[in-house]
Amino acid sequence: MRKIKILAALFLFLVGCSSSIIKVNVNKDADPYQMYGRIPQRDFKVNISATDSIMLIWDAEINGSFPGSSVTVYDSYVFINDLSGRVYCFDINSGKTLGELKLKGSVYTTPIPEQSWLIFAAAQREIDKSILCFYDYSSGKMVQEITVDGLIMTELVKNDDGIIFNCENGLTAKYDFSGLLVWETKTKAFTHSSPVYDKGILFFGNDAGEIIALNGTDGSVMYRKKIADPFFCGAAASEGTAYIGNDDGNLYAIEMLSGEIIWKFQTGSRILMVPAVDDHEIFVGNLKGDLVSLAKNTGKINWVRNLGGVLNASPLITENKLIVPDLNEKIIIADKERGEVLSVYNFDGRIKLTPVFHKNLLFIGYDNGILEAYEFY
Repeated sequence: MRKIKILAALFLFLVGCSSSIIKVNVNKDADPYQMYGRIPQRDFKVNISATDSIMLIWDAEINGSFPGSSVTVYDSYVFINDLSGRVYCFDINSGKTLGELKLKGSVYTTPIPEQSWLIFAAAQREIDKSILCFYDYSSGKMVQEITVDGLIMTELVKNDDGIIFNCENGLTAKYDFSGLLVWETKTKAFTHSSPVYDKGILFFGNDAGEIIALNGTDGSVMYRKKIADPFFCGAAASEGTAYIGNDDGNLYAIEMLSGEIIWKFQTGSRILMVPAVDDHEIFVGNLKGDLVSLAKNTGKINWVRNLGGVLNASPLITENKLIVPDLNEKIIIADKERGEVLSVYNFDGRIKLTPVFHKNLLFIGYDNGILEAYEFY
């Protein structure tokens, strides 16, 4: 009887999308925002000189709660996921809902628009599987639904020729843009750290406190080292160096090619935030509310500020300011050079999304499923 129930659950899961649909006309976008952190290295900076104020342009409501993801943008469309198994499409100018897709399970990862295709994953905890979806939103049709053995709960990486992801069970895999498997590697260790990709190397941490680097071409293991307590924080990369925090509060700078620790800095509390890297500084927050600025190359402290909240989503870096999400229902605008708080904006829910500034709009998302677009420059 138990086997029959499992097979029935699997069948219901594999039927994929309901009658929901996204169908819009799409033009080629020369400057899209295609993944969490915009590029495979996870870049959270924009080259604007920002003011201290924001002005609401539009807001939209979705069905479920946000995970710790972000919006993506292609052409005039904004995409976002939620934990009720939905992916949404909004008009960037008005916030009008243009369509949604509903799958069984939860969509933890930021959807990736690749020209007219939307690539995302739905995780089904009951059967420990995920569906990797390739959806053509110009025709309104699902092109591929690929069953993956494991839960895809961390952010996808898009590089020039495909999509790479981690599963909770330690499986890492790459698929090309037509949905064909390129390679897969089984690390056999629980993994909740989002990977980063730079100079042909995929890098991430895992729950065992290991750092792992894979060859991006064939998935072969370059090194695997136990260095610390568990890594639940995703990584960012710059010029061949990965930056990643962990449960004991350390932020590490690691040479991606060798896995050697360049420097580490103890922040004093658990780190879940993906570090935000600028040309010369790196910014990271912890669950005690400390926001820290360090010299990128040496780890020398520039300043530390306690913002009195819970910092687990990456800040947006501008030329002169930081836009810092606080899980305690606030967005904080701070001076980049000194860390001084300049403005505080209160919201009616926990700030869950990493802020994105793209096409002259600042996107902020908070519980229960509210997405807002602001003028900010």
